[in-house]
Amino acid sequence: MNVKAYLLIFLMLGSVLYLVPQTNAVSSGMHIEGPTVAATNTTVTYKVSITTFFDKYKCTLLIGGQNLTGASPVNQIMKNSTTGEFVFDVKTPDTPQRIYLDFKAYGIMNNSGNMKIFERVVYLDVKKTYMVVADLKNSEPYTVYNVTVNFYVDGKFIGNTTVKKIESNSSAKAVYHWVPDVSDGPHKIEMKVVAKGVVFPNGQQSYSREIYIGKPPNYDWVGYVSIAGAAALGILFLFMFFGRKKGHESKPKWKKS
Repeated sequence: MNVKAYLLIFLMLGSVLYLVPQTNAVSSGMHIEGPTVAATNTTVTYKVSITTFFDKYKCTLLIGGQNLTGASPVNQIMKNSTTGEFVFDVKTPDTPQRIYLDFKAYGIMNNSGNMKIFERVVYLDVKKTYMVVADLKNSEPYTVYNVTVNFYVDGKFIGNTTVKKIESNSSAKAVYHWVPDVSDGPHKIEMKVVAKGVVFPNGQQSYSREIYIGKPPNYDWVGYVSIAGAAALGILFLFMFFGRKKGHESKPKWKKS
């Protein structure tokens, strides 16, 4: 076989490899914007952007989790784009859990048939909302309108709520639904109100207390151990008591039987 034949085969193989779509998924060049924590049974939005230029784009989304009751979409969906921008709305399930969102995008060049795949998995912690209630009192002789209460957890601002009005010398409640984005365990929550004359039950415009996120630890075993320890000591005492009593009732050596 001459040099021209080898060259022809090499060119043919090169052409075939060039036309074969690239199927190795990469995460670079793919940007996803969206929450990492959300409440149960609520809708959140994710924006997907492909920064590499192609003639057209496609993107799929597949949701996974232990119990997807109430979630959507439950099946894989696909969207098309000419700009590389996609928007997906996700409804979270009814059960608190960690779910994953598998985004897979395809960039396609029309003139060459080349295709590049981008893929990223995003995790979303679905939690029950924690209802924070603030008791307010208007100590002024007039109605106060639009009373805003700010809430903080461990010194970090988490949000606020507004009470439309509080009548003179009356009370009201400000309720804020917080999606915990902290680890399970004890935390400090603080409330602050800025309206003149409106105070918390402590008579101040700030109030703080301890809260516990997650399932509190079970300390019942401490009581069980105490009861068991007391029972063991009681049994030991009885043995010692009856042992001594039996020893005292034994006949003296000098007494004849």
